[in-house]
Amino acid sequence: MLQTVKCATMKIMHSLINVSEILVLLLFSCSRGSNGIEETASDTSKPMINIVDPINNKTVILGSKLHLQMDLSDNVELKSYKIVIKKGQKGVATSDWAFSQTWPITSGKKTFSVNQDEIAIPLTVTGNQTTTGNYTMEISCLDSSSNESLLSLSLIVNN
Repeated sequence: MLQTVKCATMKIMHSLINVSEILVLLLFSCSRGSNGIEETASDTSKPMINIVDPINNKTVILGSKLHLQMDLSDNVELKSYKIVIKKGQKGVATSDWAFSQTWPITSGKKTFSVNQDEIAIPLTVTGNQTTTGNYTMEISCLDSSSNESLLSLSLIVNN
């Protein structure tokens, strides 16, 4: 009888060792982040911006709309793009025009083409004629891993 108990005990211990080995293998075979969720390879590549229009030093007229055409791409997934336009060298602060807007990109897209006429160049700012001259246009693109590309060009606002 003692022999049978020893044999049963040995089988249980052997089973526990096998279970422990499996748990250790599972634990070390999965890479997990601090939140306990399995992580994938890190995306460190910035998205690409290919501007077609406007070209650098393009003249735009007060009261018109700025045409924007560009192609965006990323190796994993695009998230959004942003346009910021501001006076290159400050003139009369109350008449300097500034523009900033972010557009989301539908999830799952690796490429996205922009062709729009949504940016209006106002005739007046705070009741005064918009300051003419050199403005800087910054175009940024963000991917799903928060990698960002930034391009800058000059615009000449004229009346």
